[in-house]
Amino acid sequence: MPRIARNCLDTSFFHVMVQGINREYIFQKERYINRYLQLLKEKLNRDSLEIIAYCIMNNHAHLLMQVKDIEELSKYMQKVNSTYAQYFNHMETNRVGYVFRDRYKSEPILDRRQLIQCVKYIHRNPVKANMVKNEKEYKYSSYQQFQTGKIKEMEIFTNEEIMFICNMEIDCEGDFLDVDIDINQNFENLILEFIKKEKIKVFEIFEKRDIIKKLIRYLKYEKKIKYTEIMKKLEITKGTMESLKKNTSVHRN
Repeated sequence: MPRIARNCLDTSFFHVMVQGINREYIFQKERYINRYLQLLKEKLNRDSLEIIAYCIMNNHAHLLMQVKDIEELSKYMQKVNSTYAQYFNHMETNRVGYVFRDRYKSEPILDRRQLIQCVKYIHRNPVKANMVKNEKEYKYSSYQQFQTGKIKEMEIFTNEEIMFICNMEIDCEGDFLDVDIDINQNFENLILEFIKKEKIKVFEIFEKRDIIKKLIRYLKYEKKIKYTEIMKKLEITKGTMESLKKNTSVHRN
């Protein structure tokens, strides 16, 4: 994947979180964590995706992804999670059904400060959970790679930023996805994700009927947001929504 300049973000970055259904401990054994890490590596298409940072906890996992094609992120997570779900159900005797709470949740990284904070936040998860006293004690994150300079994507960060990530304290509470957060609370981020995906301007959503229909399909069928919530957030009347819905259930892109 082409390198990016240190002072700008030419490609998209997303903070991705997956969680066990009903908060189940789906990574409670070392071999389970290692299998998930193996799948993350095996399924990765480096022409369109890179993993910048990660942390695998007992019942959830955080990833910072560099994304060239947003569609590839969705395909990648589907492949990883579906394969892992089959493995997990096989290993857990007589277990059937869903393994993950949702497909996955994602939050776009909108500026450089947020990018640096996201890495710090991901690495501090085991500390916040009182599993270890500091990041370097936890085996299943990318912290050691950052600290030793062994991560391939290090050119994204300056030396000062690496020092900040590895040594300095930062209060990231509330800045990023929390395992208890509802996807509707990230509505604005979903709109930004849609805008990036479709390569459109914000005003086009409300000026072009075909685009707002496409947005409604995206929110309803890809992000599983209720029509009532979409109406509220987009300030659409019930009559207008009924009119827009006429064709939204036919083409689920």
